[in-house]
Amino acid sequence: MPRTVDKQARRRDVADALFRIAAREGLDGVSMRTVATEAGFSLGAVQRYFQTKDEMLSFAFARAAEAARARLAAIRAEPDGRTFPEELRRAMLGYLPADESRLAEARIWAAFHAEAAVRPAFADALNELDAEARANLRAAIAAAQETGGLPAGRPAEELAELILVLLDGLWWSAVRRPPGAPLTVQRDVIDTAIAMLTAR
Repeated sequence: MPRTVDKQARRRDVADALFRIAAREGLDGVSMRTVATEAGFSLGAVQRYFQTKDEMLSFAFARAAEAARARLAAIRAEPDGRTFPEELRRAMLGYLPADESRLAEARIWAAFHAEAAVRPAFADALNELDAEARANLRAAIAAAQETGGLPAGRPAEELAELILVLLDGLWWSAVRRPPGAPLTVQRDVIDTAIAMLTAR
């Protein structure tokens, strides 16, 4: 009985190999051949799942975007008994590359953001992701203001934009820090931001 190959599983394996290369070398190190070697596949096998490098990059980007989308969608006004400020702090701390896995993820995102500067399709996808995050945050902030979890009077749209800009700055500064340097400054910034958001 011939073994059935799960095409989607193999495509995910290829994307994971691409992520590992991107985390080490950026997207400059990504090619069909280097990804095949990293994944332990032949070049021909990779070409059966992706006809071009662009197709492979687009699939990997979509996978990374789904993970980011799920993380942003998890921010709610009062999830599991936590207040919105508590949940926001938890989510913001989760963006910091505090271990090797999250540092690799942050480096991958840095590579994709750099690619978006010259690849309109990536820029469009990032803008779409930002729009979804903005809408989710705006709804959560408005709900928290209605229930007293956040002070009323500040436009939810402005606060959502402030949080997104802060998140971008936090992970960019964290991913550029010297190896082994603590994330003390970034954590302090998060605590200061939460205090400012909740000040009455």
